[in-house]
Amino acid sequence: MQFHSFLEFVPKIQELRLPGLSEQLTMAPAIRKQLLEKSIINPKKAAVICLFYEGMHGETCFYLIRRSSYPGVHSNQVGFPGGQIDSADQTPWDAAKRELWEELGISTTQVSRIRAITPLYIPPSHFWVDCFLAYSTRQTELNIDQDEVKEVISVSLAEFINIKKSFTDQLENNGNKTPIYTLSNNIVWGATAMMLAEIKSIISQALS
Repeated sequence: MQFHSFLEFVPKIQELRLPGLSEQLTMAPAIRKQLLEKSIINPKKAAVICLFYEGMHGETCFYLIRRSSYPGVHSNQVGFPGGQIDSADQTPWDAAKRELWEELGISTTQVSRIRAITPLYIPPSHFWVDCFLAYSTRQTELNIDQDEVKEVISVSLAEFINIKKSFTDQLENNGNKTPIYTLSNNIVWGATAMMLAEIKSIISQALS
């Protein structure tokens, strides 16, 4: 889809009812479903952003990143730009924009909010995450924080909308098959895949 056409659908995306956790769970491994049934006590807070922008040929794309290696459960994983909410952040949206600036060098003034999707709890890291859909109409040169970001992955919206989930047993130690998306030759799973499932549903509804 061309970016100028995507922008015409933004008002409809904003008005749609969110599919919610039930849609997210379509991309959840079995153990994740069990963990989400337990009580969530004092989680840490984080915010991430799915930023749509115009690709080199006018097509609609969005960013994923591969995190750098570090001593943590999300080391080297593919996800959205974003991170922990700081005390200086007035809202989760402010945190998401700040993290986008710190990780990719995209100015907060270049980002327009579309809407938030259903917040999601991530048991392995004990984070409660707000995810925002946004867009930028300005071309920008990325300034990547190499300490946090190993690779920036550009995903075509057309590829994403048409992708089907598959399964692997290489990502969990319990022998269960984990649902995955393969986007731009990268395996996406866990919380990011769950959020993408809801985003995919919303955009598919808007385009129908």
